[in-house]
Amino acid sequence: MPCERKPMRYGHSEGHTDVCFDDEGKCIVTCGSDGDVRIWESLDDDDPKSINVGEKVYSVALKNGKLVTAVSNNTVQIHTFPEGDPDGILTRFTTNANHVTFNSSGSRVAAGSSDFIVKIVEVVDSSQQKTLRGHDAPVLSVALDPSDEFLASSSCDGSVTVWSIESQTQVAQWKILQKSSDVSNAKSLCRLAWQPRSGKLLAIPVDLTIQLYDRNTWTHVSTLSGDLISQVVNVVVWSPCGKFLAAGTIGGNLLIWDVEAKLCIERQKHEKGFTVCGMAWHPSGGRIAYTDTEGCLGKSGFEFFMLL
Repeated sequence: MPCERKPMRYGHSEGHTDVCFDDEGKCIVTCGSDGDVRIWESLDDDDPKSINVGEKVYSVALKNGKLVTAVSNNTVQIHTFPEGDPDGILTRFTTNANHVTFNSSGSRVAAGSSDFIVKIVEVVDSSQQKTLRGHDAPVLSVALDPSDEFLASSSCDGSVTVWSIESQTQVAQWKILQKSSDVSNAKSLCRLAWQPRSGKLLAIPVDLTIQLYDRNTWTHVSTLSGDLISQVVNVVVWSPCGKFLAAGTIGGNLLIWDVEAKLCIERQKHEKGFTVCGMAWHPSGGRIAYTDTEGCLGKSGFEFFMLL
């Protein structure tokens, strides 16, 4: 595949960042440790719109004109999009939320926090919440399955847990991660992801691999790996069609697999080896955006937009 590189750009200050697209793929939205959310019309946008939402922003999600952020004041906030007007607090924790995500329809938001708790909140009525308790350490990542039946979460306690949303109980758990005392000490953010549409497979970054689990049996069915993965996988995202899976690593590698064929079809290397900590597919499936821990912004590759 042809690979094109362009000079990297400043996006946010040094530290953790996250990225998503709007529903139509017209804008790229990033957040960072500077407390800002930025809306980019393209990677050539010299004047992205900037919205300050707090001291630090750990995660951002966007759906149906609702911009949701996990902020360092222990809240999950909503802003209008693209205006950026404050639209209330969705939920609160006793410490910071580390990851937020919408369900497929945009009716629910899930958030995982360093107080070991996962919450699922109805967007139109934030008083309607479900609380999932059972992790023994900070929650790293959360993902809602396409059918709204299950939620998966990863934690510093070394586990990945699948929960029944309705009963708020655990239905599966795997002790497959390295334990850590806090998110800042974790070897990986373990940004896991359900296969779109069917939700048949749950993809989990585990050390130098991606493990795939079947939602019908909760058994491990496949492992994806690659020669270029020399450091821990940090984040994985499915293509909208559910056929391809992209991964970003601590060492700055970007890899894409044809999942059914178990074939790595694209490999790229961050020129400075910065950690990839946020990643999103364009809604059309043709491009990928991702962010790194240095807050830089760049563009490279075969039909891929990269936020580094």
